[in-house]
Formats: sequence, structure tokens, C-alpha cells
Amino acid sequence: MAENEEPKSSLYYMDNIECRLDSIETPALVALYRPLISRCVKVDDVVFYLDDVINTEEREEIIAIKARKGSTKAMKVLLSFIDRSEANDKWTKFVEILDKKGYQYVAKALRGEKVNSDVYKKYINLLSPLRMDLVEKINPNDLLDLLESQEKVIEQSDTEHIKAEMENNGPMAGMIVLLDRIWRKSENWYTSFLKVLCLKEYTYFVERLDRQFALDLDKEMLESKPAESPGCKQTTATDEETKNTEGSFPVQCVSDEEEYRLAESGNFNELFSGDFHGEKPIQAVVNNVGDKDGVEDTEAKSVIETEETEVDTDLKRTYQNASAEEQNHVSEEDVQTSLGAFEERQYQNELALPAQRGQNCIIIAPTGSGKTFVAVKIIKHHLENREIQREKKIAFVVEKNNLATQQSETINRHVTCKLKVVSGDTMRDEDFKDLAVLLSQFDVFVITAQMLVNAMDKRNLRIESFSLIIFDECHHCHGGHSFYKTMIPYHDKKLEDPEERIILPQIVGFTASIGVGKANTQGQVVNHIKTMMANLDADALVSVKENYFELVTKMNTPDNTILKIPKRKIDQFGAIIKDLMVKTEDCLALANDKLPDKNALSPPSTKGNEEYTQWLQTSLMDAGVRADRDLSPFLFTIRKYLEIYNEALIIHSNARASDALCYILQNIQDLQISDTGTEIEIRAKTLFENVREELNICATDDQKCEENPLLMKLKEIILETHREESNMRGIVFVRTRVVADIIASWMKETDELKQIKARKYTGAQARGTDGGSTKSKQRETIELFTKGDFKVIVATTIAEEGLDIEECNLVVKYDYAGNLISQIQAKGRGRAVNSRFFILASENKCVAERELTNSLQEPMMEEAMNFVQQEIQAENEKYQMEKQELQRQAKRERDAAVHNQSSRTNAQRQCVLRCLKCNQYLCLSNELKKIGSHFACVSEKLKNHVTCEKSEDIIFENKKIKIGVGIVKCKCGEKIGNVALHRGIHFPMLQIKAIKIEDDKKELCRLKQWKKVEEEYFTVSPLSTRDFKRISESGKLVDMD
Repeated sequence: MAENEEPKSSLYYMDNIECRLDSIETPALVALYRPLISRCVKVDDVVFYLDDVINTEEREEIIAIKARKGSTKAMKVLLSFIDRSEANDKWTKFVEILDKKGYQYVAKALRGEKVNSDVYKKYINLLSPLRMDLVEKINPNDLLDLLESQEKVIEQSDTEHIKAEMENNGPMAGMIVLLDRIWRKSENWYTSFLKVLCLKEYTYFVERLDRQFALDLDKEMLESKPAESPGCKQTTATDEETKNTEGSFPVQCVSDEEEYRLAESGNFNELFSGDFHGEKPIQAVVNNVGDKDGVEDTEAKSVIETEETEVDTDLKRTYQNASAEEQNHVSEEDVQTSLGAFEERQYQNELALPAQRGQNCIIIAPTGSGKTFVAVKIIKHHLENREIQREKKIAFVVEKNNLATQQSETINRHVTCKLKVVSGDTMRDEDFKDLAVLLSQFDVFVITAQMLVNAMDKRNLRIESFSLIIFDECHHCHGGHSFYKTMIPYHDKKLEDPEERIILPQIVGFTASIGVGKANTQGQVVNHIKTMMANLDADALVSVKENYFELVTKMNTPDNTILKIPKRKIDQFGAIIKDLMVKTEDCLALANDKLPDKNALSPPSTKGNEEYTQWLQTSLMDAGVRADRDLSPFLFTIRKYLEIYNEALIIHSNARASDALCYILQNIQDLQISDTGTEIEIRAKTLFENVREELNICATDDQKCEENPLLMKLKEIILETHREESNMRGIVFVRTRVVADIIASWMKETDELKQIKARKYTGAQARGTDGGSTKSKQRETIELFTKGDFKVIVATTIAEEGLDIEECNLVVKYDYAGNLISQIQAKGRGRAVNSRFFILASENKCVAERELTNSLQEPMMEEAMNFVQQEIQAENEKYQMEKQELQRQAKRERDAAVHNQSSRTNAQRQCVLRCLKCNQYLCLSNELKKIGSHFACVSEKLKNHVTCEKSEDIIFENKKIKIGVGIVKCKCGEKIGNVALHRGIHFPMLQIKAIKIEDDKKELCRLKQWKKVEEEYFTVSPLSTRDFKRISESGKLVDMD
């Protein structure tokens, strides 16, 4: 074997292999193809569909390995688990999934069908003689469109990945990725690749690879299209070209891009050797490319700080766009697949017609009626409409990340277009410098509203860059919502220069309910609807009229059933907590003489409700903020204990007494008490310890505290639904993440409900310790719920919009009230025939009354909609004048708000930051700096007032910063922030909710968001290079234990 010749795979020497699945030969076949399977197949595509083959623990282990080490390592572990599984049809099921997910070549091999080894041999032969020439002399941009759209040997996700690699690291890096991806799924990749090379006049390479192919293709093309296609020019490599194929030489990309030269140290063998599992990151290889004098390309080297992380090509890299696309499973699918067909419904055509005529409009249709299909019709018409003279670019704007994924999948199935998903899951803020570049590459952007607002705020994108903007769930377009902020540049341009409207995009909104706002009368509802239409500059309010009967026959919307549930007849546990709260409140009398506002210390008579929560978070909180250094810790401690007891009572009203007790014990344990313990801390804790044992007894004794009637009714409804339909799906909506966790646990621990598996589904903004779910956990939950692994999910309001599960036949709102839109959205999750919708409401609350009011508001809203529609038709000019006046009034209010904010900003005040609990001085406002969106104190004196402890609870991490490596505590023991690691230095990041602000007039206040601090008190500048240099030279900002 030659020194540089790579070893041949065992597959190389085999003509073909035949055997049966799940036979005695299968393990040997799988072992042979294991590198191919591990490399080609995405573990996420198969792991959720193998429940009969692997168990839940194995699946979770695979998911964890994927997160830590990448898909290839996780796939190897999955194959091992399948190997040892005792399921009879394990390999048959595995191959069926591969087929479904498009891995046809791998599936064919594992099915025992003939697999021609030419597929692999040609891959090796292609790379062996010409690998460096291909990488250095071919510009991928010349090939991508034909390989994707005409030959279909790569997918749009591959094209995006390759273009991103080129943009970041140059054409050679892009070609490396192209050569790795081109052979994966199509057995005809070799022929297609050579054909495209010919078409793009890279004839020299085709002749060296396969001269007969070049001659045959040239002949075929000349015969079929002699006048149109020059075919492959039969050229012979010149002496100069031959010379340039030997050794190291300068190379210029064909597209006149910047020159890339391969130094003698450029070893591409390492990158393409063996099974292509090289350990070198792609950037490390490209960094060997320098000029003639061997000058290192330091700029290229600085692009990416490589870490040992695995990407789907096994080329290790941390390019952000690619990382984002790893998370975005939509772009991992075939973005230009053969288009799906959907049932033609006349009412959908009716809804789409005004938008197809070019009108700005709001389209209102019930959940489950196929609003996304209506949007698809509008998008297709817009892209195909030749009368539109401008460049066609569409933004499909959604509120939440999970909705971006869901809606993009539908559009992909039905529209021929270049589509890009832009959300918090797929892109980070620093990537918005590239969004304008992406605009030229794609037709449709499914984008979260905040991402679009950020891009426009940074002046990298303009509202007129789009020809059509579609708002999904457009009822959010008001107030300070990001939907409304998206429309502000539109309104500004329209009002400043009416002629500018010709370049503004068409606006289309979709919703199941436009709502009634805060209206109490029919006239107020009409005004609300007109305001919403003005916000979206809508000229038409569209609902189904002519085809209403068809709409009704297609809908499965359940009726409302509101059940008033009596409270516990025996409840000693709740009585003890209430008495404990009264005794804790009595401590406040000691502070009466020291506070000017005596009402601040007068609590509501009823406890365990929103009114009491409001008193704690406003009156008592404000009293503590304004108190002096002696009184502040006293009020802080009392408030903390009362907050715990009040929340425990709320939990007790929704769940078991044992759940409420667990909450109390956990949170009192987490209270930071000073080493010595103040008098009030000792007193408050003693009050609890005096009743602790009694609470323990009541929590487990049905004679002292009977079971919760709400839970009993919920169990009854679920069991009845399961008896009627064993393959049921149910969603239980609850008010908080804590209650979601508790209800899901209760179902798992209740004998009658164990077989009806349940899982929580909560938002991803909070940490897991606070009841939140990760994005991957959310996706997994929905996958398993859809498949039926879990029959019930217990969800917060995150699932009210956009969660479309056709099998869902039960929806329960569990003892909380929302508004009309919330009720309609929740009810709309019931998609199955004969689905049911229940509202469980405690009789001692106003939930039933408020939900009944919502139900009565729906016909009032529909009547107001009819009125507005008739007015537009009869008096359109009058409507247009009203709309313009509403828009002018809104602009006047915006301008006034900007002026007021500007006045506050110009009057920068030097403020003092103090601990909320003990009033301890921490730092000055000018000693704060921003790192990204996080606020760090850069004062060297802060360590004199705080202590820091190491932590493994990482809150946030990206390439630049890692937050949560430590906890910052005031000397009083209260947590006031987290430690972040940024460029090798530990920075104390302060939490605004743990701080009070003292202005130059010695007035104290507490705000919940840093954004409000910057609006009302002072702005914080970003951490500069000079700041960082000073900090790195002066020493540590914090002392980590």
C-alpha cells in the first residue's frame, strides 16, 4: 500500500449483499454498515419512533448523548441498544423509519436488497485522485442550484449549510462540505455530479474522472439540444493544467472570488481519509491556507474558536448559523420536497380571495378550519402573480419559536419556494448582521416577531424589504407587543409620506378571534375591532359568509361545559396555614410606628388568592423598598414567609395537601438566613416549626383534610374519556408551571391513572428548577403525545395557540380564568370528532362567572364584526378616514412617549444600587456594564459587600459567555445575582429583582426589568475593550469559593 493511500472499507470489495431483515444474518450486516448508518442517519429522525424496541430510559440516554457529543455518537449507541433489544421486528421497524425519513440507500442496504458497491467506490475514487483539485478549483456556488433543484442529490438544508460555510470560511470550506454530503442519499449521485460539472464547464475534472462518461453525455446532449446546449467541451488538459495538479500550487476559484492558496502543510488527506471521521475541525484545515510566504491567515483563524463539538458532517465546528440549523429540524428536512396536496375547501378559497386581490386584511376563521392552508394559498398566489412588479419576499410572522417550526413545515409541504426559519432557536442576535444577506437567498421567511423587530431596530432590514407580511395570531397586534412594534415602521412611512405606501408590503393577519379588548358594550367592541384593523392597516375584515354551511360541516369545535366544583368540606391543613399567616402578619405591628403609610401593612382578609398576591408584590414590597436599613430586612423576611404560605394555599386549592406542604418545606429551606439569624428571622421560623408536625399529619390523613374535589372531578373526566376512547389525547391547561408539574406527578402516582401516561408541557424561558422545559424536551413531549406514548399533557398557556393534534378529543381548563381569546384558543385544541371541552371552576372563586362572561362576549364580538363589515361595504370612505385618524392618534402617542423617554435619558442620574433585603450598598450605576443583554458590575469594591459560591446550575451559555458558574450573595445571605465567565474572567451579574435603586434625591424604588431601569433612571453602556483591559490588568472582580 502506498504511503498516502487510505485503507479500503470492507464494503469497497463487495459487489452486493443480500439477506433478510431480523434474520440470523442481520447483526453481521448491521455491523458492516454501522459506519454508514452512524454517519448518514440523524438520530433525532429515528429515536422517537422506536418505543417498541428501546425503553424510555434508553431513549433519554441517547438524547443526552446527542446533546453532549453529537448525532454520530448517539446513533452508535442507538444501534447498540437495538442490537440487544428482544423485540422481534426491531430491524424491520428501524428500516421502515429510515425509508420514511428519506434514507433510501441505507434502508435498501439493511433490507438485504442488492446494493451496488459502485456508490461507495465512486465516492472513494472521486476523492482519491482529485480531492485537492476539487476542493481548490471548484466554486460550489456554480453547482448548488442544479444539484438541488434539477438533480435532487442534495437538499436545501445542505445548500444553506454549504453557503454558510463559504461565507464564513471561503469556497474551499464549502466544497469540503459539499463533497461530504453529495453521496449520502441518492444512488445516482455520481452521474448527477458529473453531469452538472459538464454543464458548468468543469470538463477537465470530468475527463480525468470518467472520460467515457464525458463523451457519452456530450453526444447525448448534442443530439437532444444541439442548438441550445454546448454539452461537455472535449478539451484536453494543457501542460500548465497538468503541472498544476501535482504538489502544492496557487489556486484561483472559478467565480473570481478571492484567491485561496494551498501551502505545503495543507493536508487534505486527513480530512477525507477512512470513513471520513477526521478529528480536525474544518477551520483548522482551512487555516493552513496562506499566501506564498506562508503568512498565517489570522483573520480566518479568529472566525471560530473551535471546541470539541460534533456537527452533522463530523467536521467539528461551531459556526452559529449551522448550529442554529441543527436545532431547527425543519431545515434538516427536504425543503423542496414534492408538494403535498390538501383537500380543496370553498370556504378557504373565500377567505383567501381578498388577500389574493392585493387587499390588506384580517382573516378570521375558527381554530381547526385550516387557516394555515389559507395562508399557503395566499403565499402561492403572491409568488406566482406576474402582475406584481417588485421583488417578491414574504415574511410569515409568528409569536413563538415552536409556531415558527410548525408553520414552516406546512408551507414547505405545499409551496415551491426557498424558505428560511428565523427564530430564537435557529439564530442568535449577533447573526442579524447576516439577515439582509439571507434576504437575497430566500423567498419566504417564517420569523418570530421579536427577531424581525431586532433586525429592523439594527437598521439591517427595512419593512419595505418585503412584499407581503402575514401575521399569524394577529390578535396580539396592539400595545407593546412585538407584532405592533413590527408595524410601527410601516405606519411611520405611510403617515410621513402617503406616496410611500406603494413600496410598503401587503399586510395580512390571521386569527381565530379578534377579541373584545376591555369593552363592555357593543359600541366599545366595534371601536376595539376598528383599532385592531388600524394597527394592521386592514381594509377588509374577512370571515366566511357564502360557504358557511361547508365550514360548519368541517368543524369539530366542542361546546363549553363549565363545572362549578365545591371546596373541601374538611380542611384542617388549609385552616392551619391561614392561622399561621395571621400570626406572621401580626409581626408587622412592630413596624407600624416606623412607616408613614400605615395601610401598607394592612393585609387583605382573604388569603390564597390573587388579591393577596397583589398586596404582597405592591404595598408590602414598596414599604420594604422605602424602609431604612434596620426595617428593610424585617419587612423582607415577613414578606418572603407570607409569599410562601400564600402560594402554598393556592397549590392546596388546586392539588393535594402533601403538594402544598412539599412546596413550603422546599422554599423555607431555600430562604437565605444570615449566620446569626435576626430576631424576626428566628421568630418567623419558630412560628412555622410550631405547626410543622401538625401539617405533616393533616397532609396524609383524609379525616383531617379530604381529597381535593377538583382532582377527583378531573380524574373522573379523564377516566370516562379513556373508557370511551382508549386512544384518547387530552390537554389539561393550568395557571402556573408549578401546578403543571404537580398535576402531572399526581397522575403518575394515582393508581387508576397510571396507565394513562401524562407529562407536563411548559415554557422554555424558565429553568427546569422553576418548572420550565428545554426546547428539546418540548419537542419530545409533543412527538410522544402525538404518537400516543403520553395520552395527557398538562400544559401552561404556551400550548393555547398553535398546538395542533388531530387526535386530541379532550381539553380541560383547570380552575383559572382568561379572556375571550384565551377561551376560544384553548377550546380549539380539541380537534377530534366528538371532542369535549371542560372548565373546572372552584365555587369559592369567580372563575365560573368570568368564563361565563367570556362565553357571552363571543356572540357580541361576532355581531360587532358584522357591523364593521357592513360599514366598510356601505361607507368605505368614512371607514378609511376613521382608520387614518386612529393611526395618526397612535403615532402622536408614540412620539410623546419617545420624547418623554428621551428627556429621562438625557437627564442621566447617578444612582446607588442596594440589596433589596438588607439595604446594603453594592455599587454605583456607572459601575455597571452590559455584556450582550446581561448586566455586570465591574467595581473592584463589590467583593467587599458580597460572597460568591461555585455552582453547576448553568443558566445560559453561548460562545461568548457562560452564566451560572457561581452565585452572588449579599453579606445578609440573600442571592442577588450569578457569576458569569466571559473571556476567561468571572463577572458578577446582578439580578434586578433582588436590588433596590436609590436616586440622587435619596428616593428608593424597585423595578422588575433592567429595561425599565434604563428607561427611567440611567442607561448602561456595553463593556468596551478598554474596560476589559483594565479589569484583566487589575485583578479579580469576585472571589470564588
